[in-house]
Amino acid sequence: MSISSSIPVLLGDGNAELRSEGEALLLRRPREEVRIPLAAVARVRAEGRDVTVELTAPAGAEAVSYRIEDVSRAAAGVFTDAVNGALPDRAAGEEPVDGSTLVTVTVLGGPEAEEDEQAEEEKAEAALIWAPLAFGLPPVVLSAVVGFAGKDLDRAVAVLMLGFVAGAFGFLAWLALWSAWSDWYLPRHGITVEADPVLIEGRGTYAYTDATGRLRPVGAGDKARGETIRVAYHPRKPQRAVPHKGTGSLVGTLIGGVVLLALAALPCWGAVALALPAFD
Repeated sequence: MSISSSIPVLLGDGNAELRSEGEALLLRRPREEVRIPLAAVARVRAEGRDVTVELTAPAGAEAVSYRIEDVSRAAAGVFTDAVNGALPDRAAGEEPVDGSTLVTVTVLGGPEAEEDEQAEEEKAEAALIWAPLAFGLPPVVLSAVVGFAGKDLDRAVAVLMLGFVAGAFGFLAWLALWSAWSDWYLPRHGITVEADPVLIEGRGTYAYTDATGRLRPVGAGDKARGETIRVAYHPRKPQRAVPHKGTGSLVGTLIGGVVLLALAALPCWGAVALALPAFD
């Protein structure tokens, strides 16, 4: 059964677009076009202003899904009802096919898309380089001001040491809280796939295949233990991926970040309190 042309087109965040096209759904993003036959769709569900297309999967396998965010709430409801009503009938007891094998992905932009992705990776690397400087520069500036304004070298050195301790704890807190955010956000709003153990540069790790067919390592800290794991990657930044973790691990990382933040606040308060008399 084909989908009526009266079904609305969903326009989402990041210039994403989801529409019906004959016997398939067409998901367009700035860098790719994903064609999903209705035979590969298990169901479409709307969650507020987000719409998820869940693919069919054999028993025991993790279903792949595609998501579009920040669409019209009214259009999402109409779209979801229409597509679910147009899905092909399946015989009772019939083993579902792996819907991901029926999906066709076309990379858009050619070399420019690769250049954009490389630029994103360079920005991420630059952030890791500049973040420690961002936490370490304020203590240097404050201690220099104390040394010149108060003409107190011992006080300036003490402010610098306390500031560096605060900056170190602050940087670790930032890493922990960012990790906790990624561990929460990506499994809920990203694309979940299976990652297999591979050998990269003589070291066992995990790697997954994104929607464009590119093989990507999960991360330096994920050592392969032989079994397949589930990972979730960002739909627009497929190089960003995290393994699925339990609630306990997420809460532990979050608590660790808050504790580190509190530890950063103590020497920070001490450095400021020590520096104030220099301005009297």
